[in-house]
Amino acid sequence: MRIALLTALLAVSVPAAAGQVVRGRVTDTDTGAPVVGAAIRASERGSAAGADGAFLLTLPEAGEAALRITAVGYQPVEQTVAVAPGDTLRLDVALAPREIRTDRVVVTATRTAKALEDVAVPTTVVDAETIRRQGAVRLGDVLETVPGLQLFDDHGGGVQVQGFSSDYTLVLLDGEPVIGRTAGTLDVDRLTVAGVERVEVVAGPSSSLYGSEALAGVVNLVTALPAPGTEAGALRLRAGSYGQTDATAEAALGRDGWAARTFVNRFGSAGYDLTPDAFGPTVPAFTDWTADLRARANLGAARLSLGARLAAQDQSGAFAGLEDGAEVRYDDTASRLDWSVHPELALPLGERFRLTTTLYGARYATETRYRRQSDGRLFYSDDFDQRYSKAEAQLDALWSARHLTVVGAGAIDERLAGDRYGEDAAGAAPSAQQVYAFAQHEWALSRLLEVNASARFDAHSDYAARLTPKLSVLARPSDALRLRASVGSGFKAPAFRQLYLSFTNAAAGYSVFGSTRLEEGLRALDEQGQLAQVFLDPAALGAIEAESSVAFNVGAAVDLTPALRVEAGAFWNEVSDLIETQPVAQKTNGQSVFGYFNLDRVYTRGLDAQVTARPLGGVEVVGSYQFLQARDRDLVEALETGTVFGRDLDGRDTRLTVGDYGGLFGRSPHAAMLRATLTRGSASASLRGRWRSRYGYRDLDGNGLANRDDEFVPGYAVLDLTLTKSWATPAGRLQAQAGAENLLDVTRSTLVPSLPGRTLFASLGLSL
Repeated sequence: MRIALLTALLAVSVPAAAGQVVRGRVTDTDTGAPVVGAAIRASERGSAAGADGAFLLTLPEAGEAALRITAVGYQPVEQTVAVAPGDTLRLDVALAPREIRTDRVVVTATRTAKALEDVAVPTTVVDAETIRRQGAVRLGDVLETVPGLQLFDDHGGGVQVQGFSSDYTLVLLDGEPVIGRTAGTLDVDRLTVAGVERVEVVAGPSSSLYGSEALAGVVNLVTALPAPGTEAGALRLRAGSYGQTDATAEAALGRDGWAARTFVNRFGSAGYDLTPDAFGPTVPAFTDWTADLRARANLGAARLSLGARLAAQDQSGAFAGLEDGAEVRYDDTASRLDWSVHPELALPLGERFRLTTTLYGARYATETRYRRQSDGRLFYSDDFDQRYSKAEAQLDALWSARHLTVVGAGAIDERLAGDRYGEDAAGAAPSAQQVYAFAQHEWALSRLLEVNASARFDAHSDYAARLTPKLSVLARPSDALRLRASVGSGFKAPAFRQLYLSFTNAAAGYSVFGSTRLEEGLRALDEQGQLAQVFLDPAALGAIEAESSVAFNVGAAVDLTPALRVEAGAFWNEVSDLIETQPVAQKTNGQSVFGYFNLDRVYTRGLDAQVTARPLGGVEVVGSYQFLQARDRDLVEALETGTVFGRDLDGRDTRLTVGDYGGLFGRSPHAAMLRATLTRGSASASLRGRWRSRYGYRDLDGNGLANRDDEFVPGYAVLDLTLTKSWATPAGRLQAQAGAENLLDVTRSTLVPSLPGRTLFASLGLSL
């Protein structure tokens, strides 16, 4: 907290007023290098070291003053000085590095720069060096080794946080949302990690700062700009099994007053087939292009930043269907266009205030075509177009070294177009508007205790207004021990498909309507003579409500020795008004009409543990374990009353108990991760392993839960290895990398299509 406050102070610092002054430099004891951002505090006054380690601190009164100098990754130093009236005292301070590095600053947890160790909510950071050693090229490669996270295949690779499906986790790029979800899943492999300085993961509800989609947590990709005097370029090429390639060209330029970084990335695959007996690949061939630009310019005291991203993908596959009992083969082609623009202006307002204004625009559009191979006839087409616009202002108020307040407000406009989201009966295209305001106060009561309180109010055009508060506390009984606790609420707004979908499957004959389209959709089917029976009157259902949660998180981290850290935590999330889909009518063709409703209550609770050890120089070992229960509360109550039955493989009905319940689909009760890194000079080896126990995947006996062995995906373990070596050459630094993913050659056929078996890759990179 203190470091965060003083980092903020650095951002809004002004020349010192006349008085007693302490000036000097803060350096590293081992290297003598300046410790940039080191915090120097005396009572309510504070300052921070600049790029050369220099600092200047004005004292309000002459005489003795107790100074405390801290920096993330270093042992703190306390020193008493005596300054005569109007005098200037020279003080140089050398800080000793800590064995367990803590030199990580995060911005996602509180929307302000803050040392990772001062964050009171569960937060994990994966830095660029770790990403490089792993050979990761897509966001999914990074998240699969983050403790407590699981990836799950459902219309792409989604991320589960604390047992919630990917619908409930907000994915950000430099603090702005990445849009474009399919059935609620944002495919994390859409995003390259080229140009990313770090990936921040906040577990637990973050709606008090970020609103909807942050009910389970936030994943934020943070980029960086080069320092002044930088002229750099890089080329990286990678090739691997199944025709997978990844190529990146990058350039960065930094000058006094401005900086820019840009890259172009091409990622492609020839696809693969895990079911050779069936026609068509499991994963089709694709080519994905990404161009990205980040820039910043100082305009006097103000700072103007720009982020722009353009991504496009072409995909080509095939599949077979049945027509009149005969197999018919189709070509499946798809394309995707995805772009965003993010200008931002930060302006200091005096000594204590900073105003940041942001505009953000994004578009996500897809086209899908199925053509019959025999004659090229178009069998199916689907277009989708989502546009997102946001304007936001945030004011940071640094009242003192102990108090920092952040307030903000904004407005969002979202619009949809596409075959599944047609105009309503009044001819209006689907759209939604939202205004919101948020506030947060960080208070360092003492060196031992810090409190963070935040709340956000969201008013949406399609559902009732929401207020989501959150309170978190961080305690440091000693330098080696940190305790954290938080309680907060989250909410998940109804997705566009749950509000506006108007879709009839031409091949199967069923229909699905969002809540705002249900009444008119049933009326249209009735007028066409397609309705045989209506189960529920849509006029009596009322408006669909946002899902809401209350969550508790507690945890502790202790440095048992300078090279051994143990962390443990627990979480409990209670969710109400879960939105589900159920049949509301039956069509004359025997198929159903589905609608969306607020129905279920669920809870997720569990325990996390992590050990980080550095037994030898250049060796780091991280191990983690998670126990998880993710259950439907209504179903648990029905099991407790003995009213739920299952059908075994012999066709006999049996009464089920809570012990037969495997939890929500796609959730493993047990999961573990191991990551070991060995670094020797310019060479490194990264070994990563992850294991998850079995999890429910389907319901074959029609009771709404997974209880039979054939309804589960068996547990499995995956082991990856990456070797890296670099050399200095006259042209720049050359890096070679080779690796093997899924060394144990695990596959789960159609159940886990993202597991193609053992794959190999090699890459070369040149940094100029």
